[in-house]
Amino acid sequence: MKKFFFLFFAIEFLTLKAQVTGLSGWNIYLDPGHSQNENVGIYGYSEAKKVLRVGLALRDYLLKETDIDTVYISRTNDDQYVTLTQRTDQANSLGAAWYHSIHSDAATMGSNVNSTLLLWGQYKNGQEKIPNGGKAMSDIMVQILTAGYRIPTRGSIGDCTFYGCTGTGPYLHVNRETTMPSELSEAGFHTNPSQNQRNMNAEWKKLEARTLFWSILKYHNIPRPPVRILTGIISDAETGIPINGATATVDTQSYTTDTYQSLFHLYSTDSTQLHNGFYYLENVPSDSLKLVVTAPGYLSDTSYIAVSDTFFTFKDVQLVSTVPPTLLSSSPTENDSIYPGMDNIVFNFSRKMNRDSVEANLIITPAAHLIFSWSNSDKTLKILTDSLKFSTNYTIKILPNAVSFLGNLLFDGNGDGIGGDTLVYNFKTKQLDQYPPKIISFYPDKKENVELRPVIRINYNEKIDFTGVTNLLKLVKASDQMEVSGSVRHYVINNKSVLHFFPSKILDSSEVYQFKILAGVKDIFGNTTAADTSINFKTGDTDFQVTSIDNFEGDFTANWWQPTASGSTVGVVPDNTKILINSSVTNLVTNSKRSMQLNYEWDTGATSWLIREYLNTGTPRNITFNKSYILQVYVFGDASNNQFRFAVDDNVPPGTTHEVSPWYTIDWSGWKLVSWDMTNDSTGSWLGDGNLDGTLRFDSFQLTHNPINGAQSGVILFDDLRVVKKIIVSVNEGEIASNLPSSFKLFQNYPNPFNPATIITYQVPIRSHVTLKVYDMLGREVATLVNEEKAPGKYNVKFNPSYLPSGVYFYKFESNNYVSVKKMIFLK
Repeated sequence: MKKFFFLFFAIEFLTLKAQVTGLSGWNIYLDPGHSQNENVGIYGYSEAKKVLRVGLALRDYLLKETDIDTVYISRTNDDQYVTLTQRTDQANSLGAAWYHSIHSDAATMGSNVNSTLLLWGQYKNGQEKIPNGGKAMSDIMVQILTAGYRIPTRGSIGDCTFYGCTGTGPYLHVNRETTMPSELSEAGFHTNPSQNQRNMNAEWKKLEARTLFWSILKYHNIPRPPVRILTGIISDAETGIPINGATATVDTQSYTTDTYQSLFHLYSTDSTQLHNGFYYLENVPSDSLKLVVTAPGYLSDTSYIAVSDTFFTFKDVQLVSTVPPTLLSSSPTENDSIYPGMDNIVFNFSRKMNRDSVEANLIITPAAHLIFSWSNSDKTLKILTDSLKFSTNYTIKILPNAVSFLGNLLFDGNGDGIGGDTLVYNFKTKQLDQYPPKIISFYPDKKENVELRPVIRINYNEKIDFTGVTNLLKLVKASDQMEVSGSVRHYVINNKSVLHFFPSKILDSSEVYQFKILAGVKDIFGNTTAADTSINFKTGDTDFQVTSIDNFEGDFTANWWQPTASGSTVGVVPDNTKILINSSVTNLVTNSKRSMQLNYEWDTGATSWLIREYLNTGTPRNITFNKSYILQVYVFGDASNNQFRFAVDDNVPPGTTHEVSPWYTIDWSGWKLVSWDMTNDSTGSWLGDGNLDGTLRFDSFQLTHNPINGAQSGVILFDDLRVVKKIIVSVNEGEIASNLPSSFKLFQNYPNPFNPATIITYQVPIRSHVTLKVYDMLGREVATLVNEEKAPGKYNVKFNPSYLPSGVYFYKFESNNYVSVKKMIFLK
């Protein structure tokens, strides 16, 4: 049971003469939003704790620096629990002159979202709440708050305009139920990693409080007293990462940025994860002054600054690391072999390099003419190998006079942390390839009980020439040699080809099929296969009854967090770990048009690794199931040997816990259907008890790094996340009953013209995925009536477009490569 506390109201009287006059006879009710540890943001720091301290700092500024009569505040510590009604009722009973609610924001569409917002009370008719004043205060406050935060803003907006009013308005309780002018401030997003790491800092909350304090003064036309505050962010000049433990010094004052020991250990067990680099110096001299910034492992920086009397003086400082550049990785690895002209040499440096110095100090033996190409902000050097000979041992040396771009630090060739020595790198070139490409793996890799809609995948030992290959691939039923048509796709992963054959129809149950790869497949050197290859497999007698969770066809990034938005994600390089939409690599078995791509890079210096790709909201989040289902997703693997698993919410909704599947090693490249049979397969270990107890809901995909032989970085894709149950298919679906349709067909809607509704009829002869969509005269989609698997049969769909204007519309039916479009007329 929640414990409620009576509100505590602070009234302080000054014995000293106030610095600022003009607020005498006026008072304000400050309301730090939420209570206790509510609305936990990324890395475990909550909105409730942050805004409380902003409110307390603002109260102190008003009481100690002005002649204000009274400052009320709704809560003063993290133990109190105060309801919305308690807050507004108490403010009203006290007859407070003003009400200000302090908040920060949250987002579900990605961790990079960050902005300010002011919301004032507004009636449904668009007019400002009476008594007026909240809009004028908001218009002032949003400008000053945004300038102090140095982030974008969504502006000062009436709450009914922003949210939409269900009643007469205002929308927000704190605006609707208060009898005085009011507004609510949203200062940045606590779901933004950078923002919430700044929020943890004590002086950052003072910065926010200052902007609110100055807004109140401006509203009352009171001149702002001299400011003289110097502040900014200290960061690494190359990585942009804020620096922990940096010290900013002005005259006799200094400020040291937060460290793991001083602050961040409260929110992370990884001493390298959190940084804000924020410094804040008050009451500095108003004339030109010298700022000296130092940090362990960095060159110091000195600058001269004129301090403003009217606002914060911002001075961001970038320090140059004293760690010498070294080689992080190479491809090929030491003493490995490459094909000249096909494989290139890639060096990944720890720091941005001076290009000219590297190229001038790079020597290859035996001598060869090398062509250089730089990328990744001059941290990655690619050397083209067209001029190299076959069957030759080579040595590359990078001499110590190669230097970093910043600081001109000498190259550390042996990785001992001291610059000024030579890198020696040996590799070999392979014999001229005289062998045709070879199949190294094939799916289906089992001979029996293959699913009726398999993605047939052929992995080669090298890159092939795809020209004409489509005509060399055949799928036939063994009993009658009837050919099954399909789509072919070719991808190159880790310099090796993988072919996919997507059958255009469901295969017959309990039948033997032959997949034939005819002679004539060539590698890029022209070596050609001379014999046919035939691979047999037998389908099972079960199909899947599918309930889709997310087919990734829409703008799914609104529902899924970026990986680093989850506090569970650790051991990654944030800038190189993200999700995005992919429209070119999709699962054609389901006629997919989009997939979710996950780019990742592991921090090899970390001690633990986890990516939690979290499904946060939207219709997919509402799909529930139990352990009698099989959880499935198509995963496009990168043969990285890293690991993947599912996570689900258990016992939804009352006492939700988390359970996970076993880890699946990603040792395949290309599409593969990954299934977790939640009844018969085991569970893994994460936050729950290892038992699937109640109602389940999808939580996340999770990845971890294999430190022994897992790739440091890679790309995988997900498509068609779903839960399924097996259904018995005893005969060929096309022959189930004589009264089933013999063809795909779309019928004319009836009635037509129509008002208010019409019936659209279609038929499918075999189990297949069906989409039925409606478009206007401009080709814009206005409704999706069907988007799911359908068993053989004839179906009626009711369409009621009461929300649309009269006019001509078109409805489009697609299933199993059959497409039909018809016109209908809607009259109001």
